[in-house]
Amino acid sequence: MWLYTLPVAVAMPLFVGVFVGVSLLIVLVLRRLVPHDPNRSSEWDRVLGYVVAVYGVLYGVTLALIAAASYENYRGVEELVLAETSSIAVLYRDASGFPEPTRSELQTLLVEYAEHVIEVDWVTQGAGEIPSSTVQQVTDLQRVLFAFEPEDDSESNLHLATIGALNDFISARGSRIGVTGLELPGILWLVLYVGAIINAILIGLIEVRRLRTHLLMAGLVAGYVAIVIFSIASFDHVYEGEVSVDTTYFDELREWLFTDPG
Repeated sequence: MWLYTLPVAVAMPLFVGVFVGVSLLIVLVLRRLVPHDPNRSSEWDRVLGYVVAVYGVLYGVTLALIAAASYENYRGVEELVLAETSSIAVLYRDASGFPEPTRSELQTLLVEYAEHVIEVDWVTQGAGEIPSSTVQQVTDLQRVLFAFEPEDDSESNLHLATIGALNDFISARGSRIGVTGLELPGILWLVLYVGAIINAILIGLIEVRRLRTHLLMAGLVAGYVAIVIFSIASFDHVYEGEVSVDTTYFDELREWLFTDPG
């Protein structure tokens, strides 16, 4: 979608401009339907005022709920990425307690895994596709860890704890990959856009004597609705576009843990 290929500074004004333009066009078309007969205008205003008030509450609540759900999805994915990097950190620290060559093999595989996630997985997920390039590192980690033979109780306890950490890591990795295609259902986008059109229609039916005032009022409301919908769209595809979950946690892992000699 073009929205995710442009910087926010470009995409938002463009989206809002088109949205407001359509809304103003609707107002211009509907103004001729508004009664200007003084005998009818009072009833028209009374009925329309009631409808606009009720609809404003319904659509406002709908916008707020969908926006909150979209942001919660975004934050949830961030937490999944944090959980994965935390499990990698635990595995890396646990690996330091193994004798050579198991220690170096495990830590090297973890470093390679993180590098592949940053350089390959994230690009793949940004394109909306399920990544598979790190499957080999995960398989090799499992092979090295399961092949290790503890020689005493201390190594046996460490081995069991590390297997538990590996299971947590695999689970966290699966969760991060599993939400690659996470997005709002199409029916909710239909609700948003149909609601915005109805909103513009109701504003266009309000009796306003001066055209400039009418357009200004309609433009302000449409502009704010457009910004909210744009924000929902930006959070919707969590790995795509400028507003997306990035590799910050993996970058920090590489910078602070993998370079730590201890």
